[in-house]
Amino acid sequence: MFADDRDRLEKIDKLYALRLDRFLVVVGDQSSGKSSVLEGLTGLPFPRDSSLCTRFPTQVVFKRSAVKQTEVSIMATESQTEYRSLGADGFNRRFDELDQCRFVEILCEVRNFNLHRMISILNVIQASKHMGISLEGEIPDMALKSFSDDVLKIELSGPDYEHFSVVDLPGLFRKPTLGKTTKDDTTFVKKIVGDYIHNTRSIILAVVPANVDIATQEIVQMAEDADPTGKRTLGVLTKPDLVDKGAEDKVLDLILGSAGRFGLGYTMVCNRSQSNHDVCLAERNNLEKTFFQNEPWKILPQDRTGISALKIRLNKLLVDLTRENFRDVAADINQAINGCHQQLQHLGPERSSKTEQRGYLLRIATSFQYLVSHALDAYYGRDAIFARHDELRLATIVKELQEDFSTSMRREGHTREFRRFKNRERTGESYIVNQTEAGDDSDLESSPVQESRLLSKVDSERCVELRRTLSSLKKPTDSPHDNIDTWIRREYNRSKGFEIGTINPSLLPALYHEQMKDWRYYTMEHIDRVIEATHSFIFSLLRHVCPDAAIRDRFWARLIGPLLLSYDKAIAHAKLLLQIEEHGNMRTLNHYFAATLKNLRFERVQKRLENSPSWHTQDKKKETLLRLNDVLNVHMSNEDQAVEDLHDILQSYYKLARKQFVDAVSKGAVDYHLLTVDDGPLRICSPQIVGNLSDKELGEIAGESAESAVERAHIMRELKSLEAGQEALKI
Repeated sequence: MFADDRDRLEKIDKLYALRLDRFLVVVGDQSSGKSSVLEGLTGLPFPRDSSLCTRFPTQVVFKRSAVKQTEVSIMATESQTEYRSLGADGFNRRFDELDQCRFVEILCEVRNFNLHRMISILNVIQASKHMGISLEGEIPDMALKSFSDDVLKIELSGPDYEHFSVVDLPGLFRKPTLGKTTKDDTTFVKKIVGDYIHNTRSIILAVVPANVDIATQEIVQMAEDADPTGKRTLGVLTKPDLVDKGAEDKVLDLILGSAGRFGLGYTMVCNRSQSNHDVCLAERNNLEKTFFQNEPWKILPQDRTGISALKIRLNKLLVDLTRENFRDVAADINQAINGCHQQLQHLGPERSSKTEQRGYLLRIATSFQYLVSHALDAYYGRDAIFARHDELRLATIVKELQEDFSTSMRREGHTREFRRFKNRERTGESYIVNQTEAGDDSDLESSPVQESRLLSKVDSERCVELRRTLSSLKKPTDSPHDNIDTWIRREYNRSKGFEIGTINPSLLPALYHEQMKDWRYYTMEHIDRVIEATHSFIFSLLRHVCPDAAIRDRFWARLIGPLLLSYDKAIAHAKLLLQIEEHGNMRTLNHYFAATLKNLRFERVQKRLENSPSWHTQDKKKETLLRLNDVLNVHMSNEDQAVEDLHDILQSYYKLARKQFVDAVSKGAVDYHLLTVDDGPLRICSPQIVGNLSDKELGEIAGESAESAVERAHIMRELKSLEAGQEALKI
């Protein structure tokens, strides 16, 4: 073996010790001769008694070194940590020599298959508990298992060793043994084997008895599933001395390649039988060599028969595989390290102390306010989150909702349509007001109210939170049957008193309050929609800045109370504005009222004079002329005049009041109370709020849960192993 190949394999073993890689794994059904194959490959006396079957993965590593030494340790996994009273990492033994007795004692110590034997080993304190394996001969402990996925590592160093590494796995079995194994053990062992052989860098050494139909061996199908191309699976046929007469040709076809199912083919070995199980390894190899010199096996190539040929072939496969995939190992480790960092970032920093907890929440609140400022200023290009989540474009959403509110109030806020005239234009010196100036209702049939194009539906859980906050008003459906002139005339006649030549002063406010009574529905609907948009924005943003679901839920539970109170303030302000309009006096100092009233009266007079006889002179201006007598004869009754005056005054004031009201709701209830006020909903999650939390509240909100702490510890251990593996590759 070349020096660079030896160095590369030593690095692979370091990675395996860190649980980062595994290469040569020996698998097979129970009683397939797997232990005998391992004994031949390693020279270690693996127990062949059926009651002493492998209960855990065992890695045997040979290294060339100047000093002869054996080190035995356990590489712990996470799955059984909770069952162990002592950490598996604390199990470590060193020996100058590893003879058969010592090797068996080690297996006993680790598995503790005999409780009395364990007591006799003075320097061991319940070592079997390290792997969470139940003890034979004592009452079964339901918390312990018959098998473990912890790895027993036996590392042998010395000047006579060539580099070689192999992992022995528990044998597959279909039926449980009463009092020893269960159906769960069957599944657990199959999972252990599956996890190892599905590693694309492992060489699968599938041990199959030659005296049985290989189709009955479960490991064959599992190996084919894990390695469909067969490029990393080598079959090992055992027990050729038990093959029935006449069945030899079928076995020979497997080895010679005409009927093989594995890409690397098969190698056959002849292990010690019951009659010669006490012979030494050298004698065992001689007996095997003699066996394959006899018919019908002597026709097989020498590199396909015998344990020595198998070991040579395995070494070559290991070297070839490490040469091919060594760079991929480094790339995978780097990718895994990045994955660990992402997981830790998702968990957030460690939060065991109050300072760490407050700092964690302060970072969340600061990030929250940073994004709130951009959302209100519509600086959506400052953070990529706005491109992914339209519901966070708050300024745009609220702007759309306010435009919809204004349109709804203009189109549907009044109970009866005001009288409308045709558009007029300026002609010469005369002043004719167009329809938009007079009534501002030219687009009543256009610009239909639409749902916000950015606002997504509020999820059901958020709706439940707002159930008691939002209004439950129903949209007005009953439209008056009479037109506005008929209605005003009727109310005028119903309100006559003893006044002479004037109008009852209480009539106009009554008409106004009736005409604007639907404002309450459209106003509260608008406030509800803005609150829903704000609520959805706050929760979505919190979900982004606080990815830990447990902390987010606890933080949200702390914020929801003040949040609903801030919504109530906006609702109360909107109701106050409504109350002023519904019960207050009609007041305005805005000159727009007088100008509008003047225009409406001018247009009404112009409408009456349109049907009078007229003619044109030779005047260059071509102005229309009317006889003075015709103009003086255009008159109306007192009642008609009063009705028209009431209509024009009502329309002028209503138009002005509606615009002022829409602005007041938008600026006061929405912009101030929901968006900008210091104690408003968008300021609920702020550094000031976090700073005021007590230590108890900090612990309740940001304290790390037991599950999160376990997950963090697991990720940190994995990251430490990955980084150690990264360093091992640099050596």
